[in-house]
Parts: sequence; C-alpha cells; structure tokens
Amino acid sequence: MTARAGNPSVGDESRMHPLDAFMAALASRRLFCDGWGDEETFAGAPLSGRLAATVLPLEVRWGAEQAAGRRRFRDGAFDSPWVALPSEVRLGSVRWMTSERGRGRDACVVLAASRDEGFRLRSWLFAPLVEEGVDLFLLENPYYGTRRALGQKGPHIRTVSEQLQMNIASIEEARALVAHARREGYERVAVAGYSMGGYMAALTAATIPEPVGVAALAAGASPAPVFTKGVHSRSIDFRRLAGSPDETEARTRLATILDAASARLLPPPVKPSAAVILACARDAFVPLAEARALHAHWPGSELRIVDAGHISAVITSGAALRGAIRDAVHRSGQ
Repeated sequence: MTARAGNPSVGDESRMHPLDAFMAALASRRLFCDGWGDEETFAGAPLSGRLAATVLPLEVRWGAEQAAGRRRFRDGAFDSPWVALPSEVRLGSVRWMTSERGRGRDACVVLAASRDEGFRLRSWLFAPLVEEGVDLFLLENPYYGTRRALGQKGPHIRTVSEQLQMNIASIEEARALVAHARREGYERVAVAGYSMGGYMAALTAATIPEPVGVAALAAGASPAPVFTKGVHSRSIDFRRLAGSPDETEARTRLATILDAASARLLPPPVKPSAAVILACARDAFVPLAEARALHAHWPGSELRIVDAGHISAVITSGAALRGAIRDAVHRSGQ
C-alpha cells in the first residue's frame, strides 16, 4: 500500500473534510424522489447474471474532429448495448480526446461520477494525460446530460430502478468501449472513474475476460454504505421512500439491493496488478474501509491514499488522480 500527499494516518476515518461537510449540507433529498420504480429491475439474478456473457459490439458514429487548444476531440453517438433503457436514454454519447501531435499508443475509458453531466469536468481533470500519449474516451452516463429520460429534471435519478439501469448500462457500455479501443489498435487500455465512476470502472474491469488496467478513484467495494450511511445518504428522503416515518426498513432494503452489486461478489480482474485504487483519507462520502475491502479482494492491486476529502480531492489532488490512471494504463501491458 502506498500513502501519498502528507502520509495521513490510514486508521483515522473520522476526519471529515470541511468541503465534504459543506456539500452534504446542500443535499436536496431529491435522489429517488419517485420511489423504488420497476421492482423487477432488482429482483432475480445478481449483477453478474444480468450482464451479457460476452462483451457486446459497439458501433460509434463519430462527428467531425475539433480543436481545443493543444488537444483535439471528436464526439460520437452509439446505441447502447443495454436494450432495457428507454429509447431517449439508450442513445449514447462519448467524447474521444487526443493530442494535437496525433493519436497516442494507449487509451483509457473514463466513466462519470454522480451528477457529472457532459464532459467539461473530466476534460479539465484528466485531459493532461493525452499529452503523455493516453487518449481518453469519456462516456456520458445514461440519465445524464443529453441522455436524460423524458420528464427528468436535472441530474437527479428519480427511482432506485433507474439507478440500477444506469449502473448496468454503464458497465456494458464501458466494456464495449474498451473492446472498441482495442479494435482501434491501442496497445494498452484501461478503464477509470471517480466516485460512482470508480465503482463502475471496478465492476467493468472485473467482468472483462482479458487483462485491462483499472483506476478506481474515490471508490470501494460496495456502493451500499455510500447511499445508506455516508453523507450522500442525506440526498435521499428515506421516510418518503419507506412510505412511513420509520425509515429503517427502507435503508436496509436499499443497502441489500446495492450490495448485490458489490465487487466482492465478482472475481478480481484478470490482471489485478494493473489495478490502482485511490482513496481519500478524509472522505465523508465513501468510507476508507470500502477502499481497503476492494484492495483486499484484489490481491496484487495497489492502494493509494491522499490526504483529502471526496470533493476537495478533485481540486487539490489532480496530479495523484492522473498518476493512478497513468500507472494503471502502463501496467496493463506489462
């Protein structure tokens, strides 16, 4: 395990960063405002049984190449391989970024965090990697941005079933984009993401039957504690979800549903030594214990810890986040 940025005490999980506390105070309780949704979505087979047995093909319809300073990009559209999505949500959106010097030898599929619509934030945070020869494929999540459902207002997921549809579709699309990058001739390929994107990147890597790098940033083994115990749970009106003043049953049920998508229920990636898990020591959203659990489940992976909170790391620890992706990409080919 490697500790970075001030060598914080990895045993101290109670030091909430003030920026995390501030963002938690702004929580609007609009997540899952329409309840559980289609209950068949979370009944029956676990996550591993819902994904396609083989990675499904993806045909991207690319637009014209455009310049952005020292970089170039192209936006593409595709039909999601996850056919259960509503038609307006199924139309996928991806941005490819490269250096003005020309295409790199490596590539990384970068998934979105919660409420991360469009490509601006991830471009600002990760685009410097293209100067190092790592081209980026930025996937816009189902139900976000240009992929919002009819009647959806803002990046707030209305039901638990929509959240699960988003997550399953993101995994299928990410797996397909990794395969697409390989067909395009990239020598080393990884998948990465921050927060929810990190969880989805971990699950994607664990369900690809060949070596792939993975950078799970500010993520862990299971999303259940994030939604039911961490400060992110303040975004959910559990009494409304329960339909009664007693919210205990709703919290327990949601935890059970989300824990069915835990990475601990899947085998490690084919090449766990190409996995870099980066955790934030003062994270009030994702428990440090969850990052440790993912690291323990993936023998040979590397756990890095930065002295930051969940929100502040995006501002202060960009170099460490990019370094995790860079190393995951390079190790995928060793």
